[in-house]
Amino acid sequence: MACVTHHVIANPSSQPSLPPPSGPSKQDGHTDAAPPNLTGILELRVNSSFVRLYPDPPSTISDDMHAATAMTPGTISPATHSICLLSGPLGDFLRYSRQEASKWLIDLAHDICDPASLVHWRPVANTDPLTASIYRYDLPVGITVGLSKISQREGKSVTTATGNASTMAGRVRERDGRCWVSAARGPIVNSHICPKRMGDHIARIVYHTFTSLAPAPNLSIYDENFSLSLSLTLDTWFDTYEMGLRFVSLNNYECHMFASTELPDVEYTIHGLYDRPTVFPAVHGHPASPPRLESNHVPPAGLFRWHYLQCVLKKFAHDDYKNLPNIYYSELPLRMEGDSDDDGTDSEADWPSKALDLGRDVENSLEEREERHRAVAKWISKTV
Repeated sequence: MACVTHHVIANPSSQPSLPPPSGPSKQDGHTDAAPPNLTGILELRVNSSFVRLYPDPPSTISDDMHAATAMTPGTISPATHSICLLSGPLGDFLRYSRQEASKWLIDLAHDICDPASLVHWRPVANTDPLTASIYRYDLPVGITVGLSKISQREGKSVTTATGNASTMAGRVRERDGRCWVSAARGPIVNSHICPKRMGDHIARIVYHTFTSLAPAPNLSIYDENFSLSLSLTLDTWFDTYEMGLRFVSLNNYECHMFASTELPDVEYTIHGLYDRPTVFPAVHGHPASPPRLESNHVPPAGLFRWHYLQCVLKKFAHDDYKNLPNIYYSELPLRMEGDSDDDGTDSEADWPSKALDLGRDVENSLEEREERHRAVAKWISKTV
């Protein structure tokens, strides 16, 4: 049975002993009534012996087998005693844990270490307040995990007027009709939960891992289940993992703002960045939900859970975690249909995979999709 235990830091320069794996524990003399040290550091750690590193991925993820190879941990553990997964001032963590208290951190530890597992936690009590502590993720002896990979998501994607991206955008716009957060009818855009460069094959693994649902063999990153409608401003923040949606209940979420720099006299609102005071509602803590609950193909909660984890990792992931070998998602090496161009063009020279990407409109089976990827791989081998 997995558990999260924690040890309150009495002296940050000392190395505290590990609490017993039988359940939560606190250092003797600690009182919950003491005022929290908001500047003290909270850490989430895991013993390296529980972790297996990922092998080098195939040079091209051209089928489901290649994706499985890239996403399956190997047999080697990190050489260090433990890995610091998350780290930051307690006050920053409390901004996101809110009324969830320790449950928030327990959920994140679960998503990092075993998102697909049906393990029952034996945790620090869900209602315990977070403290400036070292929290450790523990597993039974002999059980190992591969840590969730990190999405860098570099660059901004914009839907074009043609091709599969346009088809996806049209379906999402018809399904939603409004922004999930502000309820604005326009201008709204199709906001991708997972980056398009992740590709279909890895996207299917993410879908299965975080939703526990079996994906259709031809499930594509361009399926409307991978998108929602947001205003232009909110899409910018969502696309760069600066805004995430925290699950509250079925089809109900809460916006959390992860922007790295909070200017003291500026408010991130649902309509943009404004000087304080402002009449516009703040993004952080604002509700979000599908505009039409009866609609089909609404993104499952597990995909938002994946995206929210990426927001947390962007803000709190420690270098121990970020520097692990092959910890970042593999991305397709070429420009994708719908990617924005720095110079505003989409010529064949700037977008060498254009013909292949647009050909997706006539693909009707997984075999045809794999054939397209083989063509991409052949193009790469000729140009490298």
